[in-house]
Amino acid sequence: MPASRRFLHLFLSLLCCLALTACERALEGKAPPLRPLAYTEAPPEQATPGQEEENEALFVAPEDLGMTLYQALVEQERTDFESVFVTAPELVELIRAEQKGAQASVAEYIRKSEPTWTLFTPVEASEESIGGLGGLLRLVDFELGRGRNLAGKLSRSGDDIVQHWGNELKLQLIDGTKTFVVRVPKIVKVRGGWKLAQGIEADPALRMYIEAGIHLKAELLLPEHYPYPLAVGNYWKYRVRQIGTSANEALEEQLEAQGEMQAEEQTVTLSITELLPRRGYLIASLERQASAVDAKRTLFRYLATPRHIYHCTRDCYDNIDDLSYLLGYMSKQTPIMLFPLRRGSGWDKAGRLAPHNRYEVKSQPDAHVVVPAGDFVNPFIIVGSIEEGHEERSFVPAVGVVQRRVRSGTGPRVEELLEYRVLF
Repeated sequence: MPASRRFLHLFLSLLCCLALTACERALEGKAPPLRPLAYTEAPPEQATPGQEEENEALFVAPEDLGMTLYQALVEQERTDFESVFVTAPELVELIRAEQKGAQASVAEYIRKSEPTWTLFTPVEASEESIGGLGGLLRLVDFELGRGRNLAGKLSRSGDDIVQHWGNELKLQLIDGTKTFVVRVPKIVKVRGGWKLAQGIEADPALRMYIEAGIHLKAELLLPEHYPYPLAVGNYWKYRVRQIGTSANEALEEQLEAQGEMQAEEQTVTLSITELLPRRGYLIASLERQASAVDAKRTLFRYLATPRHIYHCTRDCYDNIDDLSYLLGYMSKQTPIMLFPLRRGSGWDKAGRLAPHNRYEVKSQPDAHVVVPAGDFVNPFIIVGSIEEGHEERSFVPAVGVVQRRVRSGTGPRVEELLEYRVLF
């Protein structure tokens, strides 16, 4: 290579090195240049983070929906409970409804389901059995109604099934064969999978089972915990006075209080002779003995649960081990006691509120009753209607009824506690 050309080559190499060094020094302390756009964006066919989860069906099969509903109810998971209902956007897409109308419909589905949600809600956590209702009830089936198309008609071969009407969530007692039902009137298939599109409702037997407290701890029925101390050997002796037959009952009571009117008097003793405990309830047999010479001993029974006490008829007693029968029986009867008692409250058939309650607890926190057996402060005053007429009971927890007043066609009658024995 000629000397002149070799010199030119060396000169150009030196010039390039100086230029590169200058560029590196100029970039020191500065952010590196942006990478090509192809490296900063996901390919068009790849979903952005979170989008895949949003579009993924949560309840691919109806059974997934049924299991989530069951777990949400027994575990009281509110978020999971509301997740099983169709959303407004899903309803809009399914039936082309307006957004506002769809929102109102979804809110109505949840509102109609609130009584069932509340039914499963514990009142006192300390009274719940271990595991709550989830430890007593197991899911045995989510029975679907006939498949239907979008128009609501029964599906035929080849039709797309997007609805099921008349579905039932079936729950069974773990330690028995009794099956309860939560009715699920309609489910629909949307982008998010199968969802509820109507309010749910517990069947009457399940509602009675929970409201009567049969699911609660068995210890609540023990005499040391139960407001009405039910134990064999306990007795209550009352002085019974029939004041008179005048129609002016207020005047009769005034004269009787002043000692100006004689009253027919006898004693009546109520004794507990037998207890037949079962899971969550018991039958108590009581003997009634009056002091009259020709009086015969009579036997009657109570059906007691942690929340209610009912008179138990012969048929009730004969079906003591038939829970289905007893739940139906209780749903048609009015309990004589409802626990916990609250002043100002009331109840009617099955222990539920009604427009005109059969029993009410007076709002008298300062009540004071003096009877031969003692001086009782702040008893619960329970008023109600019975076959004889009208009654007023003064009830003291852990003691029992200390006074009872009855107004009937034969005149006022007063029953006052003379003595009692309560064993714990």
